[in-house]
Amino acid sequence: MNSLVRIMNKDTIKKAIFWQILYIVIYGFCAVIINIYFTDVILFAFGIVGVVYILFSLFFIKYKRERLFINGIIGLWSVLFLGSWFGKQLELESTISIAAMVTVMDIVSFTRIGKRTVNAKVIANKSVAARLFVYGIEKNDVLIPTCGFGDYLYYAMWISGIHSLSESIQAYIFGAFMIFVGIIIQSVVIKKLSIRENFKGFPGTVFPFLGTVLAYLAVYMY
Repeated sequence: MNSLVRIMNKDTIKKAIFWQILYIVIYGFCAVIINIYFTDVILFAFGIVGVVYILFSLFFIKYKRERLFINGIIGLWSVLFLGSWFGKQLELESTISIAAMVTVMDIVSFTRIGKRTVNAKVIANKSVAARLFVYGIEKNDVLIPTCGFGDYLYYAMWISGIHSLSESIQAYIFGAFMIFVGIIIQSVVIKKLSIRENFKGFPGTVFPFLGTVLAYLAVYMY
């Protein structure tokens, strides 16, 4: 649920921002396509298969760094399908309420109180946390962490959630675009804040959530 910059050094942040933006462009495009052309049954089936793989990999397969990149890609696709399915089952009020709650929890996890949360404890367990993130890959197989599966799950839910207002392809594209805008703004903020010595990271859902709310409002008014 949190941006992985909390456990990255400054030299890696620029590359992480690049990979996150690249992934969200591809992710948003795919989210639009599957929302338009895939049935709920297909979304649910692919999502469940992916989640089973993630859980099996997490609890029954020994940790190996070599598997992190491919595990991240599989996880990314899994939460794309599952998040899209969830979003289609929810009414607008439920989608916004869940999004707001998740964003608040994300913010709280960066406070002193947040150190006691399950999310913070998972992040503290490096071998577990490492298997719940999506990575870019550089020369010599250097892995660049972007965001956790939770962030991408919510992005898919929020794009899919626009169905309550409109099921046109233009509405889905606009929803995906506004999340992209939120991530761009978030990246600028992270880059500015990362120069501080006490920088601990930044919640990964705040600006994408605000972008989503603006997208819903614009589609509603239109």
